[in-house]
Amino acid sequence: MSDIIVKNQPVLNKVLNNINNGKKNVQAYILYGDSKEVLKEYALTLSKVLICPHKYNNNCNNCNICRRIDSNTYGELKVINPANNMIKKESVIEIKDNYNTESIEGKNLVYIINDVETLNASAANSILKFLEEPDGNLVAIFTTTNLDLVIKTIVSRCQVIKINNYKRKKGLDFIKELTGFDEETIYSIVDFTKKIEKDKTSAIVNVKNDFINVFDTKEALAKALNVMLLYYKDMLNYKIRNKCFYFDINDVKLGMNNKNEDVISKKISFILENISKLEYNVNVLLFMNNLIIGIGEMSDDKGNRN
Repeated sequence: MSDIIVKNQPVLNKVLNNINNGKKNVQAYILYGDSKEVLKEYALTLSKVLICPHKYNNNCNNCNICRRIDSNTYGELKVINPANNMIKKESVIEIKDNYNTESIEGKNLVYIINDVETLNASAANSILKFLEEPDGNLVAIFTTTNLDLVIKTIVSRCQVIKINNYKRKKGLDFIKELTGFDEETIYSIVDFTKKIEKDKTSAIVNVKNDFINVFDTKEALAKALNVMLLYYKDMLNYKIRNKCFYFDINDVKLGMNNKNEDVISKKISFILENISKLEYNVNVLLFMNNLIIGIGEMSDDKGNRN
């Protein structure tokens, strides 16, 4: 299997590949750099390599656990973010309460604490206790944009990984590079996704002309579904962070129809699942009809259709 490659991150690459190839991991890691969003992204990648029961692949779409980590629905990964610029002891206690047994599904139980420098004194003391008395396969990942503000005794018990700066492509430039599609094609996929959300029956009637005849190879269809996936990810970004990374925020809001985070996460997981099915021989028309029905019928906890 080829190595994991994270562009311009030689130290992180070495750590990820060592873990992936069976070398023993440490009990705690600190990722530090200038961008909070990039640190969070790499912390999730590290968590996948630590958790995945298989060898992790770049952009793994086939592993159920990795897909659930992406959609924030995997129960053996805990992510803690500061509230009002502080992480309190109560958040740390939740880790101990949740992780009092061995991992059931993955190789390790993992918790991520973002902006670890914002731990208050009692929370920091609790974390130190974890680090001084490592518990089985429990692994910590910390992120910070200011290593100097992190308590030195915490730093001394971690493997420190410097994340290099890089200019992350966003928006249409990123999607164009990912798919090779032009802007008009990308927005035709967005329009079709909105059609699914508004009226799945109409989408099924028009799927052959609007979609299958346009994306007429499995490779092109997979790329089109990845555009759809990014559109739903931006819905989740808007819900959680009140911003979008790939599409215009107004376009994203138009497709949301008051969906909650759980419903959007389910749709993301469902699309990922179906992208992996394209590797096999499938009837493309039946495949797309089932995809449209599946997306269109997902509902919230109250049973409201979306």
